[in-house]
Amino acid sequence: MSPRSAVRTSSEIAEALSEGRPVVALETAVLTHGLPREPSPRPNSLAPGRAAAEALHGHAWNESAPCNLEAVRAISAAVRAAGAVAASVGVVHGELVIGLDDAELSALALDESAKKASSRDLGPLATTGGSAGTTVAATMRACRLASPEPIRVFATGGIGGVHRGWQQRPDISADLRALANEPVAVVASGAKVILDVAATLEALDTLGVPVIGVGTDGMPIFTAGIDHDLAPPHRLDDPAAIATACRRHWTDFGQSSGVLLANPCPADAAADPRRIDALVDAGLAEASSLGIDGGDVTPFLLASMVGQEDVDPLGANIALLVSNATLAARVAVAFAAG
Repeated sequence: MSPRSAVRTSSEIAEALSEGRPVVALETAVLTHGLPREPSPRPNSLAPGRAAAEALHGHAWNESAPCNLEAVRAISAAVRAAGAVAASVGVVHGELVIGLDDAELSALALDESAKKASSRDLGPLATTGGSAGTTVAATMRACRLASPEPIRVFATGGIGGVHRGWQQRPDISADLRALANEPVAVVASGAKVILDVAATLEALDTLGVPVIGVGTDGMPIFTAGIDHDLAPPHRLDDPAAIATACRRHWTDFGQSSGVLLANPCPADAAADPRRIDALVDAGLAEASSLGIDGGDVTPFLLASMVGQEDVDPLGANIALLVSNATLAARVAVAFAAG
């Protein structure tokens, strides 16, 4: 019996790529580690009239389904509504799958033993047959490995980067190395709020990764809106111009890094930055006292903010994921149009 393949591109995604149709890759660490598995009422950010809800073009929220699964379905629906094909990426029994079907997504959503896989973890998982949600770094690697053509556009929530307290413990995400080496346009609402955003932006500059603010002169900071004291080096507002800038970066100038497209959380869902900062500091201190670290920190922080006055971390997270998926699809459509 021949060994199982290490990488599989689904027939739907392979066909779209071979025909030159727009494809957007989606990560699944948000499915396995970023959002709760329990069913949830429709988030306020998806209420009629809100920006995220408008992007879904009528996609309904199933309140009896696991929240993490329903959120990923909403993200995929946003990609389709904007004219592209959604390619969710994950590791299923050791196989890196580009284009998970709904049954595979459902299994990952409910699998409490699923790991959180960065690019370093793909080989060991392929050997042990483990399952995992993929981080930014692992999903960017999958974009390069897609067949018959690489995927050029990827949507996520926020990138990993330089962690707070890096002077004492140099905790720096592999996402930054991936952005320096994988030629993919990554749509994200900046860096996650648990990070040192200023240090992350400096690191991206050092690594030669173009950072383009989309519709903003300030740096998006995940669910906390925009930091007007931090400026991305470039601003572009039109998906066609963004696609052209990415193409010229890779083709005209022969550069192989990714491009970070910094897209703010929708204003009607974003929280006050100072309030979020205080909650994150308190949550990180509590996590440290409880010995919680690594991939368990983000869901712990999210849970610690639930019920806090004037803060809706779940709704804001889903809103920015839908917004980023929509922008990514529009860029992919422009890229496919040439």
